[in-house]
Amino acid sequence: MKTATAKELRNRASAILGSVRKGDEVVITLRGKSIAVLKPIGTVEEQFNPVGFGIWKNRKDIKDVSKWLNERRKERYQR
Repeated sequence: MKTATAKELRNRASAILGSVRKGDEVVITLRGKSIAVLKPIGTVEEQFNPVGFGIWKNRKDIKDVSKWLNERRKERYQR
C-alpha cells in the first residue's frame, strides 16, 4: 500500500489517481497521521450505499436515508 501526504495529493492528484486507477491503494496522511484511503471502486455491490453511519446508524425512524434527506431538502414555503 502506498502513502501520500495531503500536500502531495494537492500537487500530484492526477498521478495519485492514476495509480489508484491501476489498482493500488493509497493512504493519505495529514501531519503524520493516516486520515483516508483511496482505493479503486470494485463491483457495483461494493460501491458506497448511504444506509446510515455514525449517529444515524441505529435510528429506527429512518429506514431509507436518501428518502429522508430528499424530504428534508424540499422547499418548505411556497414563493
